[in-house]
Amino acid sequence: MTRQNLLISVAAGLISMGVVGCSQRNNDAYAPPAEPAGWSDLSPGATVTSDEGYRMLVPQATEGLFPASLAVARMAQSPYNNDQLVLAMKPEVDFLAWNSVFDDFRSVSEVFPLNDKDLDGGAVSAENLLTASEALEAGLLLLYTESQTQVDRYSLSGVLYDVRSRKALAAIHANSLISDPVMPDDRVARTASATHQDRDPRLAAVGAFESHVRDCLRRLMTKDKSKNVGPVEGWIPSYPVEPLIWPPSYQGSHRNR
Repeated sequence: MTRQNLLISVAAGLISMGVVGCSQRNNDAYAPPAEPAGWSDLSPGATVTSDEGYRMLVPQATEGLFPASLAVARMAQSPYNNDQLVLAMKPEVDFLAWNSVFDDFRSVSEVFPLNDKDLDGGAVSAENLLTASEALEAGLLLLYTESQTQVDRYSLSGVLYDVRSRKALAAIHANSLISDPVMPDDRVARTASATHQDRDPRLAAVGAFESHVRDCLRRLMTKDKSKNVGPVEGWIPSYPVEPLIWPPSYQGSHRNR
């Protein structure tokens, strides 16, 4: 092979490698995730489709539901088996993130994310997650999934349960549409602050979803009926209780008791 032919062969090989490399980079730029768990997985047998915001699924007011702890589980379809659900929680992020959502709600004592260990080897399903929540003494359970079919659109769908009665209390849904979205490779973490945060469709949808959950819980709290309708248990004095006076002035029929 002459020197000229050798140079031509090497150049052709480099060009071929460059084309393949560009093709691979373009294919990896954005790949939509597998379709997440649907409403039927969140609330089997119930029609709970919802528009933006929340929709109550039970007309009557709850009784003795609050104060309560809230268990949270983000469900998704397994990337290896579309018929199998997995928990997509990140404890190092979700615990602080969800507790901060309700840090001003005195009737929500604690929020904790569920993980696979809480299921004790059981499958990821609404019923098993309710059982796990009951074992952890949570009064409420929020199941939700995330979905992104296009790079500029994101949505979250969830169902809020009363753990004790196993009833679905509300359906919650949030969408986002960003005209100039940041690409997935440039996105920031859930709790991070960066210039791209306002252009992240997921963060926008998550913020709206959390706001809807807060509004839903606030409405439930307002309507919730207390179970303490009888007299307060404990010591009840046999004489009228007077306000504290200092220095004390002991008067009345109970002075020498």
